[in-house]
Amino acid sequence: MNIKALIKSMLLRKFATGLLIFQLILTLGLACNSLLLSIEANDKLSRDVGFEMDNVVAIQIRPTSEAFLDADFFLSVVDEDMAALKALLEVSFVSYTNQLPLMHGGNFHSIEDINYPEDAPVDNQFNGIPTYYTGKDFFRLLGANMFQGRDFEVADNATRGYLEDTDFEPNIILTRSLAEALYPNESAIGKQTSEGRIIGVVSDIAITPSRQYAHHGIFKFRNMARAQARLFYLLKVTPGKLQETKNKAIEALKKVHPERDIRDIFTMTQHHSDYYKEATSLAILFSLLTAFMLFVTMISSFAHAHFHASKQKKLIGIRRALGARKKDVLLYVMSENWLISVIAAGLGIASVIAINMLLGKVISMPKPDVTSYLSCVIIVFISGTLATWLPAWKTTKIAPVTATRTV
Repeated sequence: MNIKALIKSMLLRKFATGLLIFQLILTLGLACNSLLLSIEANDKLSRDVGFEMDNVVAIQIRPTSEAFLDADFFLSVVDEDMAALKALLEVSFVSYTNQLPLMHGGNFHSIEDINYPEDAPVDNQFNGIPTYYTGKDFFRLLGANMFQGRDFEVADNATRGYLEDTDFEPNIILTRSLAEALYPNESAIGKQTSEGRIIGVVSDIAITPSRQYAHHGIFKFRNMARAQARLFYLLKVTPGKLQETKNKAIEALKKVHPERDIRDIFTMTQHHSDYYKEATSLAILFSLLTAFMLFVTMISSFAHAHFHASKQKKLIGIRRALGARKKDVLLYVMSENWLISVIAAGLGIASVIAINMLLGKVISMPKPDVTSYLSCVIIVFISGTLATWLPAWKTTKIAPVTATRTV
């Protein structure tokens, strides 16, 4: 393989060769960043969330009657709802909550030790902590494990306490990461905080993975008892009975009180997928763009090789007349594509970094690495080789007599 001859041949078709190299560079940039987005999306979906998602159904419900503005009436209906849902044979646990794990937005509070100086600034990680108002069996239903202390009991219900006194101090449960950050090197159990007394520390669950402190959470056994507040019922369902249970749960809730809007009913597995929908959608979009760009580049590689072969029939015929074998001719045509791919691979690094930096300004982007880049180079190299093979193979059919015909 004569590199100088190949370069000279490429220079005879500067525009076509330059365009193909540019397409390959752009394809490498898109492919590498698409691969990074796909890896990150799959990594997010595969991370342990710290609780069971299978066979857990969430029902979001919103009252439409003014009667629910009365807290006592509201709570009486919730009690009837809980009893009706627990009566379903397919349901093992029922609880309520104002918000779900893996959720954007919601209720947020700050927390600090009760003895923390009032005039001292609160550390950023203790500000804006997602705060959950849940039922007694919330953690049992999700299968979340207690790291220290105990779970909620009936006596911990703070609903009435808050209705009678807005400064009521409840018993609370914190996630492990929050408890250890708040009380490093000591147990948090029994500590008094601005949000209440800590009775338990639950193993970390995925609260808001998109935030810096993804596992920080405060939990109170309390119903907000407000018609305007968001309310979810959670059900732990017998495996294989999801759809049947959904229908029965809707019927049971309507029987208790029909003047309510069942806004949504879904599994926690669906909720988990929806939470990462933006990441997966971006990965799919860029993968489609990469596939399209790769397809266009393969067509360009095919056309470039076909044009190369058709314009050099005489030269190839002379080579054949001088004793060049078919595989030598095949290698000659393929080598030009490989050289173009090598040049594009060298320049493509700049494309990968540039696209990564541009995307990094609007979305969270992982940084490219050698492994991901080399993987994309191999994919583009194989694609170009496949696209070039047919015209290269046809070139081997050029007979030596072609040289004499064109003299």
